[in-house]
Amino acid sequence: MPGFANNHFFAYTLLADKLTGKDNVFITMRISRKIEIDYGHTLPNSFSFCNQLHGHRGVIVATVEGNLIDRRDDGEEGMVMDFKFLKEVMVEHIHDKLDHGFAVWKHDHEDLSFILKRNSRVLVTDEPPTAECLAKWAFNQIRCQLPEGVTLKQIRWYETPNNWAEYEGE
Repeated sequence: MPGFANNHFFAYTLLADKLTGKDNVFITMRISRKIEIDYGHTLPNSFSFCNQLHGHRGVIVATVEGNLIDRRDDGEEGMVMDFKFLKEVMVEHIHDKLDHGFAVWKHDHEDLSFILKRNSRVLVTDEPPTAECLAKWAFNQIRCQLPEGVTLKQIRWYETPNNWAEYEGE
């Protein structure tokens, strides 16, 4: 993925959705922000090495959608939202809960017991903590934290540079 290692990777996706108001043209756009975390997990039922305790350098990309802000002399004029605010939401509700932590399935009693004794940052999941599960978890962590008029459209969770899961809500 171009820019995978760049911490300041931002993606803009222009949609062909233009809504005409009386005197205004509202342009709907999507913006994306990336954060990176280091986390561990295990998939006890996996037939591969993923059944071992191991870690990843996870990359999480959140894509939001909204109308461009058209308030004159507003610091966010011309934006869907400020990237700084999107980053703050992602850091508080994803990074600060799992970075240098461990995701463990609630039914993996052996590993759960061990990890709870050793780690202070533990995410106990209702399903095995796959990239798919973690993408869904991240989506639910931030979807209600966004400003009015801005909608979370997708979370892309990179487990490795070549493997990722996407979640778009239900």
